[in-house]
Order: sequence, then C-alpha cells, then structure tokens
Amino acid sequence: MTTYAPILYPSGVHPVIEDFAVPFEEVDSVPGSASLENQEAAAPCPASASGSHELPNAPAVYQLEQQLEHDQERLEAAVGGVQAEVWGGQRYRSPTVEEFPEAGDDLDNEQGVSENVAAEESEEDWDFEGSSSSEDEYEAISVWDKLAESLVREGLVTLEDLTEEELQFLRPFALKVGSHMSSATFAKLALAFPDSNVSTWATIQSRITKLSGFEPQLYHCCVNSCCAFTGPHADKDSCSYCNQPRYDSKHRPRKLFVYLPLIPRLKSFLANQAMARRMQYRAAEHVHAPGIIKDVMDAETYRALLKKFVTVDGKTLAHKFFEDDRDVALGLSTDGFAPFKRRTNTAWPLIVFNYNLPPEVRFHLDNILCLGVIPGPKKPADFNSFLWPFIQEMLRLAVGIHTYDVLSDEFFALRAYLILVFGDIPAISMVMRMKGHNGSTPCRMCEIHSIRPPDTRAPASYVPLDRSCHPHVANDPLAIRTYDPANLPLRSHTTFLEQAREVQYATTKVESERLAKQYGIKGTSALSVLSSLTFPDSFPYDFMHLLWENVVKNLMSFWTGTYKGLDQGIGSYQLPSAIWEEIGAASAASGDSIPYVFGPRPPNVASDKTKWTADTRSFWILYVAPVLLQGRFVQNKYYDHFIDLVKLLHTCLQFEITDNELDLVKQGFIKWVKKYEDYYYQHDASRLSVCPLTIHALLHIADSIRLAGPVWASWAYPMERYCGLLGPSIRSRRHPYASLNRYVLDSARLDHIKLLYQAHEVLSLRKPPVKEAVSIPGYPTCVVLPACKVLVPDRGLIDKIVSALCTRYAATPAAIRTALPLEVQQWGKLRILNDGDTIRAAELVAEAEDGRDASFIRVRIQSCSSLSRPVTIHPLTYHVIKYELLVDKNARYRQRPVILEQKTFYGQLRHILVIKLGPVPSASPPQLHPSTLMLGAVRRCVIESDHHDLDIHYYKRFGALEIIDISTIQCLVGRVQDRGRFAIIDRSGSLARAIYVQD
Repeated sequence: MTTYAPILYPSGVHPVIEDFAVPFEEVDSVPGSASLENQEAAAPCPASASGSHELPNAPAVYQLEQQLEHDQERLEAAVGGVQAEVWGGQRYRSPTVEEFPEAGDDLDNEQGVSENVAAEESEEDWDFEGSSSSEDEYEAISVWDKLAESLVREGLVTLEDLTEEELQFLRPFALKVGSHMSSATFAKLALAFPDSNVSTWATIQSRITKLSGFEPQLYHCCVNSCCAFTGPHADKDSCSYCNQPRYDSKHRPRKLFVYLPLIPRLKSFLANQAMARRMQYRAAEHVHAPGIIKDVMDAETYRALLKKFVTVDGKTLAHKFFEDDRDVALGLSTDGFAPFKRRTNTAWPLIVFNYNLPPEVRFHLDNILCLGVIPGPKKPADFNSFLWPFIQEMLRLAVGIHTYDVLSDEFFALRAYLILVFGDIPAISMVMRMKGHNGSTPCRMCEIHSIRPPDTRAPASYVPLDRSCHPHVANDPLAIRTYDPANLPLRSHTTFLEQAREVQYATTKVESERLAKQYGIKGTSALSVLSSLTFPDSFPYDFMHLLWENVVKNLMSFWTGTYKGLDQGIGSYQLPSAIWEEIGAASAASGDSIPYVFGPRPPNVASDKTKWTADTRSFWILYVAPVLLQGRFVQNKYYDHFIDLVKLLHTCLQFEITDNELDLVKQGFIKWVKKYEDYYYQHDASRLSVCPLTIHALLHIADSIRLAGPVWASWAYPMERYCGLLGPSIRSRRHPYASLNRYVLDSARLDHIKLLYQAHEVLSLRKPPVKEAVSIPGYPTCVVLPACKVLVPDRGLIDKIVSALCTRYAATPAAIRTALPLEVQQWGKLRILNDGDTIRAAELVAEAEDGRDASFIRVRIQSCSSLSRPVTIHPLTYHVIKYELLVDKNARYRQRPVILEQKTFYGQLRHILVIKLGPVPSASPPQLHPSTLMLGAVRRCVIESDHHDLDIHYYKRFGALEIIDISTIQCLVGRVQDRGRFAIIDRSGSLARAIYVQD
C-alpha cells in the first residue's frame, strides 16, 4: 500500500468542494491573507451561465465537510515538514554588497533592477520541527471525488449557456481590459451611447466575478515588499527584515500580494475542447528523436524525469513523472518591472508557461498564466514567501487533482510539474537564493571563483579564465591561475542543496556569512522542495539578456570606445567616429529594403539610443552588422572574432540542433572566450572589468541547451512582452501596485471565462476576417490577394511567357501563342501558406512613402529561360525574392547529356499572373485540356560575390525579366546597401533562426 503525502490546499478548499461549487471560506480568515473587495466570494467553478449552483443533498455535504476537516488536519501537519525545509534555521539579515548590481552593469536592461531593502538585523532563528504526515493513505482521487463526477458533468457550460444579458456584461468588460481603458473613460460610455444600457463598472465586475467563478488569494505583505506574511511570517505583526508594521492604525493590511491560483485555470484548459486538443502536443504530436533537440521534451533533464517516481515531502508516490499523456509541463519566469521611467520602484511579475502547448501558440498572451505581481517599491528580501502559495499548489498537483477531461469524457488525476525556471541573472539569483553576479562564486552553473581589480575596494568582481596576471593570485600559491573552460568545476544538485542547508543552519551569523560567500548561496530556495527541478540544470541562463543586452552591447561599447572608461590598450578594435556614423546611417537606411516580417526597423546604431531593444539589437547583430562591419577594423581579426560569434548564435537559434552541433557550439564558445580575453582583456589585471559573468556564462550555453532545451523555450521575450502589457494598466501614480493587481485579476477572469464558455471569438471583439485570399487550382501551397486587374500583356511580356512555356511543354512558339488568351489576371500579392511570407508584386502594388520592401524572393523552378544582358536599377525601388532553378550543368557543351542541378537565385517579383491556357495538343506529353497557370515575372539579381562564412550574397545589378512558375517561390529576403552594393539577407537558408513573434 502506497502512502501519499497530504498537501495543504492553497485555497483552503478540498477539490471535491470545488467541484460541487461550494463558495470557499473568506480568504481573510486564512493567516497572511485579506479580502480584495467587499463582496461575497464566488464559486470556483461555474455550473451555469447565471452563476447559480445546485448543491448535493445536505447529508452528502455534511460528509464532505467532515472529510475536509479530517484532511485539513493531516495536510496542515504535512506542510510543516516542507516549510521547515525552506525556512528552517534562517536568520534575517540586511542584503550584502554582492547583491547590488555594479554601476554600469546592464544585467536587467529591459526593466531595470531596484535597490535591495535596507533591512535591520534580527537574531531570531526559525527552527521548525516538521511533524511526520499521517499514515492514512491519501489518494489523488478519493471516493468523494467520484461522488461529485455526475454533478460536474451536469454543470459543464458552453457559449450557448450565456444569455444575451450576460454578454452585455462581458463585452464591455473585455473592451476595457483589452484596451486598458480608464475607469473615467468607461463611465462616459453610458453618456456617449445612452441607448446601449452599459452598466457601471462596479456592476460589471461583480457580475464577471460570478460568471468566472475565479477568486484570487490575497496575502498581506510588507509595505517595503520585503516578504509576504506566509510560512513563518504568517503570524507576525511586523516585517522580520525592516520591522515595518503589518497593519495600519485601523488594523488593515498596509499592502497586499494578490495570488492568482493556477489549478482552476489548468482545469479550465482541459474542459475546453480546442485547448485540450492543443495540450496534446507534448505527448502526442512531439516525437523525440535521439540526438536532436527540438523542444524542452528533448532535453536531458526532462528525459531523466520520465524514468523517476514523483516524491513529495520525502515520500515516493506511486506514479512517475509524465506517465499520463495529460500531465502538464510548466515553466516559471520572473523579472524586475519598473512601473515608471525613473525605475526607482520595481515590481516582479510571476508568470507560468504551459509546455504542453505547441511552440507556435505557447507564448501567446492568452496562454500565459500570471500568478500575480509582487508589489514594490523594492526588491523582495524573502522571495520564498511570495512563492509559497505557488509551491503549495505545485505540491498538490504532484499528487493529483480530480479533473474532467472533455476529450475523453472522463475524470482523471491531473498532475503538473515545474521543469524550468528562467529570467535574467539578478532575478534567478533571487529565486535560487544566490549571492548574484558580484559574489565570490557568482556562476550558478559552476564554482569558478571571481576576483576583484587590484588596489580597489569596489564590490564588483569578475571571472576571467586566466587570472595569473593578478597580483593576489601571483602571490598565493594555492590560488587557481587558469581555469580550463572544458573542465569547469560544475555544480551538482546534491552539492548545491547541501551547501544551501549548510549556510542556512550555520550556528552563528558570522559562520553563515562566511559560508554564503564561499559557496555563493545564501540559503534554501523554496523551489527545492519540488522534485521535478534539478539545481542548477533547471535554471538555464536567459539567452536574450545574456547576449543581446550584455555580450553584444558590450562589444558595441568596445568598438566605440565607451566601455567603462577603458581605452583599447595594446589592441586596435576601436572604430573612428566617422566610420561608426557611416555604419549608423547605413543601418537606418536598411529598414527601407528589409520587409517588416523580419522584425522592427533597424535604428541608427550611432545616434538613436532610444530604439535599441533586444529585438532590434539581435537582428542587427545577426544580419546587418556582418555586412556593415566587414573591412572596417584596422586588424581583421576583430571582425573574424565577431563573425565566429554570429555563427555560434545562428546555430544556437536553430529550430533543431543535433548533439554534434552542440559539441561544436561548446568548443566554439571555448575558443571565442579565449580569444575575447586575448583581444579585449589582454591579460591585464587593470582591465578585469572586461570579464563580467555574462562572458563566462557563454561557456555554459551548449550544456544548458542539452540539459534544458532550445534557447527559445526559456528566453525572456515573452516576459518582456508581458511587462510591456502591464505598463498601460497603471492608472494611479499613487497606487500603481493596486492598478497592477486589478489588471492581472481582470485579465485572468476574462481568459478563464473564454475557456469555460468557449467564448474566445466572441470576447476577442475582432471583426470577422474578410476573405480576400483566392486559391488557384493546382497551386495548393499559396494563395493570391488583391489588388486584381485584367492585364493585356505587351509584346515583350508575351515573348517572355511564350519562351518559358515552350521550355516547360516542349512545344513550338506558335502552339503556345495559339493557346494563350489575350487577357490575363494580374494580382497584387502572393501569400505562401503554412506561416509563409506575403510577397508584393512591385508593378501592381505601390509602396508607401515609409513602406518597407517586400517583393524580393528566393525561388525554386524546373527550368529557366536564357538570361539577357544585365541592367542596373535604382537601389530602393524593388523587393527581392529567393528561388532555386534546376539548370543544366552541361549547358555549355552541346554534345554532353543534360545533367540538372539545383541552384538558388534571388530576384524581384514584378508581376503575379494567372493565365488560363488552352489545350496544347502538340506538347510533349500532349496537353489536351485547358489549364490554369500562375506565373511570376522576376528580375534576377546577378550575384557577384558571397560571404565566405555566412549565407550572405552580394549584387549590384539585375538581369533581364524572366518568367517562372509561382510555386517555385520560396520566401522573401531582405537587403542591406553597403558601399555601392547590396547584400541579400536570407532568413530561410542556413541563417534560419528562431524569432519571437508577437501574437
């Protein structure tokens, strides 16, 4: 008989009672929590559109309440053991200097990082004796759950259950939440539209609360955001860190942390037909191929979990991780978010990603599950206390939640496991309870020791591989002079947690500080109680912040001579200001010839500092800089070193990456970091600031991909997008965190209603899409879009069409001319299906004054007509496409057999033609019936040279117009003009990469 560890239900409600829709007790009665609004709590799961619920008979309810009371006693006893593991032995102390970012560091460039709480010392120890759990068996699905199943089935709702009256509440609610409309503006709707019967915002909120059945859990927290009053702080009347009182003079909590429960939303995912089907991706659609990493399900940590049994509070349960196809894989992310531009205040959103969803919809805003926003004004001193409600939910989900599966029409034990935690370096240091990037052992992946510049008391520390030039190292015979990047002292899960406990249970404060400095760990993270996580493998470095906001940004500072006041030493990597200004102007001009689907318009790298984001910087580095920097350095080794980095980044961003490629990435970063130290650090102790943790972290990129999955699965782009969504929701500078709390709760309720009632389309408030696309018979991979005009081809165009069709059908020109109609259709745009590009025909669709060229393509074709004399065209009046031709390798030798080989070409799409061709009986084979052809008229780019290391091609002029079959067009390409020639930027070739696309 298996013994299950009972887990505290975070909402204070047994899952059976949730399914019966009994209103849960006021959260105000739970220690550490308070009510958000003075209104009656609604049921967690609506059973009808009106919000009314039929309860089971009184004896059944009484029995369930008795069971709940018994379970709660066992659960509260069991949670003590987990709580003791997190907070046992902890002392409350002020933050140390290592926890503050170094002046000039930009480890959290996007949102900013506020100062830590200046907490007062406290000598009080927390030494819990966790009581052992009851020996009674605790089943994930109890007899009470089974009794509730019929009632849950009867209570399922759909869009048809919503009355028109309820939709009149839902539509304005969706409008206000989705548009960030202020309450003052919303109140004017009733005056502007007096016949619309728009209710007051308070009335709408009350009705939405009942319709959603979704209630937050509200916890008191320190007014300085040091901690939430949970766990060991639950019964405190003042903050353990800054001694600020918990209550005001009227005994009201001074600040609240609003926690949005995860479990009800996961259950609603599985009760929605469309979402439940999408959530089958992890187990049914994704297929693991050994030696290839395509998603987190291919990572070593995930694959290892499949063989392990779940453990909770030290007890092994009867099931393994992800043994049920409906088990959910989750990722957690957090980041510092500055509500105002000054960045003196900081809030910390907590968001969860659902890895059961396909990658193309996984990071859409509707699918991001916000757990709440840790309010500012300062960085939390006890992040564990804010994570505690989430930890309890995850422990409960590890055992199993009685849930209805709409696809199989059955009840099962829903289980979910947290497998990844990610964010920038300061955020994850806080989550893992590490010293951070200025600690003596700052890296979370290995135990490399940092060193400080000689003859300075500055707290900043650095991690070069070679530190033999440092006087302290030279004078210490025990000091490590050079680290081997291929054999770094990696941290292990067991050692990491042992060191954390050793620090936390140190007998004195001095000993605790000494150990924390030695290990770089300040104590036990609350996440360590989740057996699905492996420290530190489940906490990969964030690729976005690491590369685009640090490494790349620092390289640009080196080239412009603005890196922390350093000159170029014995090197020659700085570019003259005139050259940099020329590069900046070319960067800005390239936006006209790069299609908008490639990303934001590149800014002027020399003068426009406001438009530089991780997105714009990544595109510039990967595609624009290799063109514009070529030949600019006095010594070409700096350009070659940069190109080596670009190639490594392209490999890391591939949609699929093999084990062999990961080995090359690992070796490549080792070589790159060594050269970096040679070129920029120059093994000079006075230049130690050139070697921050972000450079060292590159050595762990390959291992992180192998252990945690591709970089796009855990980068910070979705978090940055979510933080951008939070900004407009702040309507009060006096109470910004109340505005944030209100918005995330309203958004969660709206998303919950969309899932419960399958009302996504109705509540999206979007116009029905106008069907403009037209499918052409015989061309299943693409469609055409307006404008559409009837064209009478001129003689020159007819001759080109005849020449191409003669080759295609092996017919005479006379036969083809006879079959050709006098008029053809000319279309304005071509769209390649399955997330392909939309390409503009340059002759029909006029480009706007500030438009971006989208007519250059890559094409693949079966045959081609002969080329005429090249012609030169004005540089900014066309778009480029990519295409491939099967050409005769022996075309110059008439006596040799035809050997076709595939070759890639690029050109500008001038016309999109739909031709209804008559029968061609003399063709080979004979064409006895009319057919419809879709042809493209393209001017080919005459490629003159190629980049030796990257898939970049250069041209100055065009060939004559030629006709191709439209199905051979592969994609759009962009162009960068540089010193009298154009470089073609092709994202679909070897430079194809993962990008974050906003939904």
